[in-house]
Amino acid sequence: MSTDTQPTTGDATSPPAGEQGEQGEQSDAAAEAHRLTPQQLAYFTTFGYLRIPGLFAEDIDAIAAGFDEVMATNETWDSNEWLHFEQKRSIVPRFIDRHPTLDALRSDPRILGVVTSIIGPTYEYAESDGSLFFCDTSWHPDFYGAPIDQFHLKLSFYLDPLTAATGAIRMIPGTNHHPSPYARTLYRTLQKPDEIRDAFGVDYDQIPSVAVESKPGDLLLWNYRTIHASFGGSDGRRLFSVSFRQPRDEQGTGDQKAAKRRQRRAQPTSTDA
Repeated sequence: MSTDTQPTTGDATSPPAGEQGEQGEQSDAAAEAHRLTPQQLAYFTTFGYLRIPGLFAEDIDAIAAGFDEVMATNETWDSNEWLHFEQKRSIVPRFIDRHPTLDALRSDPRILGVVTSIIGPTYEYAESDGSLFFCDTSWHPDFYGAPIDQFHLKLSFYLDPLTAATGAIRMIPGTNHHPSPYARTLYRTLQKPDEIRDAFGVDYDQIPSVAVESKPGDLLLWNYRTIHASFGGSDGRRLFSVSFRQPRDEQGTGDQKAAKRRQRRAQPTSTDA
């Protein structure tokens, strides 16, 4: 499957010409059945993340087997960054392209239903990566390869059961609104874990947040700008993520813009100067 980043409308696959109409309609209908509810969309837009329990539960054994095969047969990039407290994280880029079961997720109706709910009918595929974690991860938003003025959406598959005590990702709700003073203050202050206690009087793992506990088969999605971290996990935790983004000429369109309008209408009007 191509890894180009040209805007895509609807299903990313291209069936033979004689079958395009029927298959395209079937694919669109399947994706429509997996669109987010208004409540899910409002939650995501407001807090910057969402977990969909069991969305891939029926397929998780095959997905996990594909993950393990890719990790076993491809060279990894091992990083020991400050972000991971100089501990190891093993990464394989362009991850889903390396196995047919994983590659099929790019055009899976469940994925496309989520993506079109948030971004709209026109979107760009923005690559994938797989990781094995032998580390904790300090607080950060995602910026790599994602310009601040372009909306990016990450869909993540955690392939091991995770709780707050075993490395579940922790989110700071509302930091997806990155221009706000709240998000900007946290971004500046949380960049250096060894200075967090001086700033807030608590250790880095005590910053108020939500541990998004998950089971294999759940889908976790978040806005790239939502500040997140992970603490206390065991070695070898498995994760891969698939990303999508709005085309630059489509910023602010689709359901995301509509959700923002609904959110603004719901906010009380203040008379304070």
